[in-house]
Amino acid sequence: MKHFIIILLTLVVLASCKQAQKITDAISKPSAKTVFERDFKDNDSIFKHYENRYYNAQNNDLQVELPATIQSKSDTSKLNILAYTLKLQQGERFKLESNSAPDSLQLAIDIFPFENDSIVAEKPTASNTVESNNMSFDVSASNRYKLVVFSNRKHHKNFSLKLFTEPTMAFPVHGKNNSAVQSFWGASRGGGKRSHEGIDIFAKRGTPVVASTDGFVYNTGNRGLGGKQVWLRDGIFGQSLYYAHLDSIAVPSGRSVKVGDTLGFVGNTGNAKTTSPHLHFGIYTQKGAVDPYPFVKETEAPKFESYTMSSLGETRLNNNELRVSPAVKSEKIKDLKVATPVEILSKTQNWFHIRVNDTLEGFMHESLITELED
Repeated sequence: MKHFIIILLTLVVLASCKQAQKITDAISKPSAKTVFERDFKDNDSIFKHYENRYYNAQNNDLQVELPATIQSKSDTSKLNILAYTLKLQQGERFKLESNSAPDSLQLAIDIFPFENDSIVAEKPTASNTVESNNMSFDVSASNRYKLVVFSNRKHHKNFSLKLFTEPTMAFPVHGKNNSAVQSFWGASRGGGKRSHEGIDIFAKRGTPVVASTDGFVYNTGNRGLGGKQVWLRDGIFGQSLYYAHLDSIAVPSGRSVKVGDTLGFVGNTGNAKTTSPHLHFGIYTQKGAVDPYPFVKETEAPKFESYTMSSLGETRLNNNELRVSPAVKSEKIKDLKVATPVEILSKTQNWFHIRVNDTLEGFMHESLITELED
């Protein structure tokens, strides 16, 4: 009887601890990675294996260009971690979407900025929680970022990821898109004496110029190189959006506006009087002018791809190129000999992300690999 009571009390304490953890998690919203690590820490050997895998993945040289679709699968016997370097620009919104719901297969997703050419920051810029297998964050600084993804090792299931960006602001000329941009950031101006601090969007005279973000108009006028111009502030201490060469101004200074409200109309006033009508659009922060194109560049999200992937394979030819990214022109890591056993971690387009001898990773074209039954 005494033994039974001890067991019962132990179960009650454990249940209470789990309930307390659930309450704490509901308030603090820990990342999925943090929650995953609790299970690993119960087993020293598994946790050390996980730490080693995670470190190696986080510090690999593999790169992926956006947009991209990645197919992979969780594995109950091996802890496979996907990690890729991405180049993101200020003004973009990075998005990762999964076709797997958390209650079916939970993913842990983190993205870290690079501190310099080779060092990845310890603290992630963004992470998912156990409530979602998706991620979204606005890029505040142009940089390289390391995306790290791994799945719950207790489940065995195929899953797919979409990686892409979208603009954080609306396109500033009504009815136009990327194709109307004919002069970009950094182009030479004044015979090389200065560079273009914005983009030029060409359209017919009188085409409405609209607010790219909610804010307030804090300055308007007809002066200098910009001619008729509107300055829009994105929040009290936010960015300043500059609309220049307008044919006419449609909003007074001091007016609050919403995305899509008309600010003026395309023209060629100021130093643009000898050129076709266009809008000069610029963005200024407290640190100065920044490239406005990523803020408004319209993009298209990729579609999920369905592929039942094997976990094992071997090379097919006498020389099989292993590369740092899924592209023929990317840097070659190594040539692998024929019939070299490989582990297949993921697939993007026509390229496999593989691991050799449990440590060496890279991308290899599907034509160089024969998939084997698991």
